[in-house]
Amino acid sequence: MNTFKVQRWRWSLEVAPVLGGQGPIPALGGIMRGLRYQSTVRGSLAGLLGVALLVAAACAPKIVPPPPITWPSRVVTQEGMAYFVRGLRLPGNRQDLSLKDGGTQTWLPLSHIRNLRFTGPERERYRPAEITLISGDKIRGDLFVGQLVEGTTDLGYWNMPLKGVERLDMGTE
Repeated sequence: MNTFKVQRWRWSLEVAPVLGGQGPIPALGGIMRGLRYQSTVRGSLAGLLGVALLVAAACAPKIVPPPPITWPSRVVTQEGMAYFVRGLRLPGNRQDLSLKDGGTQTWLPLSHIRNLRFTGPERERYRPAEITLISGDKIRGDLFVGQLVEGTTDLGYWNMPLKGVERLDMGTE
């Protein structure tokens, strides 16, 4: 019996007795082993490439968004002096202004007010005012001025009685 073998994992050629001994033909077992070896190498290389790409993406620097733009509140006194105040608030826990209009009393949160302009003199601790809300609506009524407004200026802590204020433009803080 004639046999001819070249590299065990790649080709295995024999004389086929079924065909009457007419020459060498490749044995399917050897071809399949060769294909399995090549697919294993290709799969391993593809896996390593995928892992390398994931690691490179994970190590890329993150883009940090810029901080939001903020500006301080502007308080203009009756004498015409303007203050830029950060963190404008009312002393205490309740951050609402009391507004009388036609016999009803309404509480307006500071967070809903865009600006406030007094339009007349004080009467019985209330002053007529025009208030513009964040939504754009305007409210007119008598605002209670027997309280303080406070915050921080560039020189430090600042406060003022609300009855000494002429106009108040709320900032974004």
